[in-house]
Amino acid sequence: MPPEINFGQPQKLSHTTESPWEQAALIENSADLRSKSAVFTSYDGRSGPSLRLGINQIPMAHECVILADCPGVLIELCGISTLERLLRTLQRCGIERATILSSTSERIAEELARPSWPRAELALTLRTRPIGAPRIEQIVDIWPEAAQLLLVVRGDAVFDSRLLQLLATQRSPAVLVDSAVPSKLQALVAQAPNALHAKVCGAALLQHDWVSTQSGPLENAINNGLEQNGIAAVDVTDQPSYSPALRRRLRPFWFPAPPPTGVKLAERILLNSVQKGTQDLPARMHAPLETFLLSKLCKTAVTPGQLTVAWIILAFGTTILFATGHLILGILLALIIGILDGLDGKQARIKVETSKTGKIEHWFDSFFEVVWPTALAYHFYVSGQLPNAFFYLAVLIVAEALDGIGKLGVYGPAERLLVEPGLLDRIVRLVGGRRNIYVWVLVACVVLGMPEKALIVMAFWEVATAAADLLHSYWIRYALRRQRFPDQPLG
Repeated sequence: MPPEINFGQPQKLSHTTESPWEQAALIENSADLRSKSAVFTSYDGRSGPSLRLGINQIPMAHECVILADCPGVLIELCGISTLERLLRTLQRCGIERATILSSTSERIAEELARPSWPRAELALTLRTRPIGAPRIEQIVDIWPEAAQLLLVVRGDAVFDSRLLQLLATQRSPAVLVDSAVPSKLQALVAQAPNALHAKVCGAALLQHDWVSTQSGPLENAINNGLEQNGIAAVDVTDQPSYSPALRRRLRPFWFPAPPPTGVKLAERILLNSVQKGTQDLPARMHAPLETFLLSKLCKTAVTPGQLTVAWIILAFGTTILFATGHLILGILLALIIGILDGLDGKQARIKVETSKTGKIEHWFDSFFEVVWPTALAYHFYVSGQLPNAFFYLAVLIVAEALDGIGKLGVYGPAERLLVEPGLLDRIVRLVGGRRNIYVWVLVACVVLGMPEKALIVMAFWEVATAAADLLHSYWIRYALRRQRFPDQPLG
């Protein structure tokens, strides 16, 4: 049995923005997330987390073997090594324990010894193997007791977490392949092995009974299993491209750790993968600047939580400026906040530093959607510029509440069916009533010399947005019912 080293100390999670993949997959962890210790060397036989799709609970593999050899696993992309990125992703996919099998264990041990709260709940065991290609016998030697299925992943590869979640929920042996690699990824995956006219991605769910009958290099055994139909091929090309949390199409991606000449391309792919799709017009204009800033910030020690605190403090300052009539300064701060508000979530996603405490940031988003117009209404009322200011504020708040109901009706079915809501939703999101749009409305009214009219425009703009979303929600519900009960008259 090869020597073993255990890693991990209990660490307190800090604040970040909620992961879009957590929202998309709706991971439901087991009651105890191993807060007592992050070190485990044996399998305890309990059922692990599950992936919730609709109302069905699908058991997930929660044991993993990572094949990690230098130098590929230590290549840095967007501020963290390939291995560190994989470990953080696995934790967010519901994996509880991982054994790292390496022929360069000393350098891997140095990497794992660094404190890392984003993978603190993942129990790690490092084992040394001989130099050379990984062999299937080495996997058998470290197979967790009582586990029938085991996720085996290359440590020198980057995976969209949707792919690892998909693989971990298979009920029989499966290998991740890609039969139609997009042109932008071909330069990165050129060296990946081929099987069945597809690229083998480097992640497989293996069954103990099958593995026990195999021998020789792991890659050869997997390829033979694919060709002889002993292992199912899970094709990336066949998977839904819609990401419910990002609310846009994003083909699940994967690629091996790139050589130095391919780092910029790999980082561009990762930076694109954290961009949300339902953007208003101002956010679309911010996006290139945010991406540029993110490409620099992700390689620093700045945390998503620090960015969140920064914009929240500035947002309170903006509220005071609006309430006291300092509209120009308030607008300048609001424009800066529009950029900062997008950066914290992207920083969390690009560094895989997401946690459930990130919901706090979304709460403050909703909070300032109401507080800023309230501050403006107060100023316009006390200054006498708009005696009916609070009436228009009430219209705005009621419309925002109705719009929230409409959005649930639009995005709920989209998340369940993994399809985009459609062109109408993209148009509404582009120009519909949101905080960034209202800052522009205020700018226009100040420039025209009638700032008090901004609140009136905001109120009716929100009414129009709510009406569009409610009608769209009703139409989606009607279409789904018609699809389910084509012969039943619907009122």
